[in-house]
Amino acid sequence: MKEFLNELARLWWVEVGTDLTNPLSEQSIDGLRKILKEEYNFDDEVIEYIIESAVKTPTNFHLGGDRTSGIVVGTNDTAVSAHLHSDDDEEEDLVDENEEEENDEEKDSTDKERPDSGGDKEKVIKNLKKGALTALEKDKLKKEDVYVKNKKSGSVYTVKKANPQNHTTPSKDDIEKAKEDDKSDKSTDDISKTSKELKTGEPGQKDKSLKDVNTSESKVYTESETGISDDEFKEKGLSSPYENPKDALQESQLDDYFKSGKIPKKYQKVITRLMNTKNGKQSITEYMSGVGAGQLQSQAGEIITMASIGMNDDEFNGFIDTLNSQVDKYPKGKGGVVTKDWLESVKNVRAVTNKRYDEQFGKGNWEISNSAWDVPNEFEALGNDDYNANKGFSSDMYVKLEVEGKPVLDEISLKKDTTANIYNGVVTDIDKWSPNVPPRADIKQYKKGEIERPKKYFENTKTLDYKKNNLLNKNVLKDKNLKNSLAALGVVSGDAKKGYKIEPKAEKILNKLSSMDVPPPIDAKRFKEVMGTGAADRFKKYSLMHAAVTRANEIASGTEGKTQSSEFLNNHLGYEKGDDGKYPEGSIKRYQNDTIQFLVEDEDAKEGCLNALAEKLPMKSLLEGEEKMAIGGLSADPKTLENIFGINNYKDFKAGLTMKEDENGDNYLVYESKEPAKSVRIAEVKCRQKGQGYASSVGLEFQIATDFGKELYDANKELYPPEPEISSKERRKLGV
Repeated sequence: MKEFLNELARLWWVEVGTDLTNPLSEQSIDGLRKILKEEYNFDDEVIEYIIESAVKTPTNFHLGGDRTSGIVVGTNDTAVSAHLHSDDDEEEDLVDENEEEENDEEKDSTDKERPDSGGDKEKVIKNLKKGALTALEKDKLKKEDVYVKNKKSGSVYTVKKANPQNHTTPSKDDIEKAKEDDKSDKSTDDISKTSKELKTGEPGQKDKSLKDVNTSESKVYTESETGISDDEFKEKGLSSPYENPKDALQESQLDDYFKSGKIPKKYQKVITRLMNTKNGKQSITEYMSGVGAGQLQSQAGEIITMASIGMNDDEFNGFIDTLNSQVDKYPKGKGGVVTKDWLESVKNVRAVTNKRYDEQFGKGNWEISNSAWDVPNEFEALGNDDYNANKGFSSDMYVKLEVEGKPVLDEISLKKDTTANIYNGVVTDIDKWSPNVPPRADIKQYKKGEIERPKKYFENTKTLDYKKNNLLNKNVLKDKNLKNSLAALGVVSGDAKKGYKIEPKAEKILNKLSSMDVPPPIDAKRFKEVMGTGAADRFKKYSLMHAAVTRANEIASGTEGKTQSSEFLNNHLGYEKGDDGKYPEGSIKRYQNDTIQFLVEDEDAKEGCLNALAEKLPMKSLLEGEEKMAIGGLSADPKTLENIFGINNYKDFKAGLTMKEDENGDNYLVYESKEPAKSVRIAEVKCRQKGQGYASSVGLEFQIATDFGKELYDANKELYPPEPEISSKERRKLGV
């Protein structure tokens, strides 16, 4: 178990790098999830269990104020190693590369003994151990039978064994309510398994009608309770962003903006708390109960946007001025949860939403009755009795309007701006989308070559002659591919303006590699003895460093033509395209491009990909009007999308999707049509291995393309005049 934890910690560090200084960040959690899914092939339930168990913060890793977490950091531990019982030194605790092929989950460690780091840390290790249990043992884990109340969130649920640190005993009423909720969840699960299963992103399946109810007088909208009392919130010890405590926002300063009853009253207190806390590792569940935790700054932005849309112009102007003046009081470098960027986005979203209502219903023909965040009881208070069955697939907030005397529901998905990622996953997700994955897009096939090539390189290479000056030779630095590899491998850093340098850590590695005379060949055993590690990813990375330095020597000395090092680098990484216009077969670039191409060539893969994207960019719902999306001051809705694509239905949209590679080698999800003639980049697609040619997992990411943002700007300018209100940063990006 110790070996497993050591290896997991190391792979986590390799995957996310310096982001791991905050193990609770979204990037860190996504990285851990990728490793557990791709490297260890755990099922989703086990992955989430491990993450819930492992991601805790050590006691002497301060969160601000006087807060501690209950996990102690040992003498030689870091915040990360205390999570996963691993040394921080990546040169230790590594495995023999031959064992990776035999069994990826069995790791041989050379870990040095460290002092005991505390009983709570051992609990985390035991919890992690459960991630590697047999199927029978996992089944036993599922038999949870003790009701507990989470001290932080107030949620009531079942566990196998209560943890006094996190749980308290719920009341009888709490337990009864939880049991009823469990029955409701089971009923919902049963419904989802029938032939009437709801399809992601597909409109027309849900009841969007609202009953004629007075939402403003409902308990949900009149009560100011957040589920966390002021004393409980104070006990959390969240840090203040202000140098002078007197600068803190007073809840009473927001009184005038929450009098209308159009916004749930509790958000006056929630927003006050958000404005008065420094951004850190906390979640929204520390500010209010009954909600799901996400990226805190985004959720804070969503809450403020929702409240702002429920205000009239005078209320909003006073409200946003008050919040901006508070942010101005934050000392430089000590930002709060709420940022200037989000406040500007709030203003722009509100402006474009009102323009859309004017165009859709006619100016003066509509009035906002209420606004709600994506919370079940708020949605249902608007007049729809079934949140689970009828809510939008990706909606972040809801607006109840009165149009010609009748209530109308508007569902909005929110993005701060066009820099938003719309999908973060790994290439193994494709296996869930299609049964037709060919060898060229199969990560397991690619991985076989990724270990075989370095083995052959080391078997046939010569002694490394490391010469520092050669690495900084002007001809070497003119070679774009080699320079990029040296930088990515951590050998060379800097730029042409400031100059380049050799990294000290890389020099130590290169000196060790140079100490191995060849012959005899460098095999796994010899590599481990000299380098102090036998880990597969270190073996692969150091073979690339060996080849890159050898190639630098050749270029610096004027050697031209193909050599063993140049061929290895090209075949492994993909430096040059062949006559067929493709990178060498088996290279990481070829694998990445083949995988992206498969996503649009295979109908099952395309459908699965679009369904996965629907959570963040639900094109079907947007095209057919079920939901709208506000990307800062730009509205994506049926009218703007028809203006962009020249179509008004999802079938034509899907038929026009393809992948295109630009002159820089970047790939895009593109919509193309002949009548009318259109070619629009929708999203940049990144099938990317963070450690090119050696890292454990390959990510699959989609980000809103600049081209789509520009098209959306032009459509909004035409349909919702005058000029769209977007940030200066967004204007520079879009070139408008």
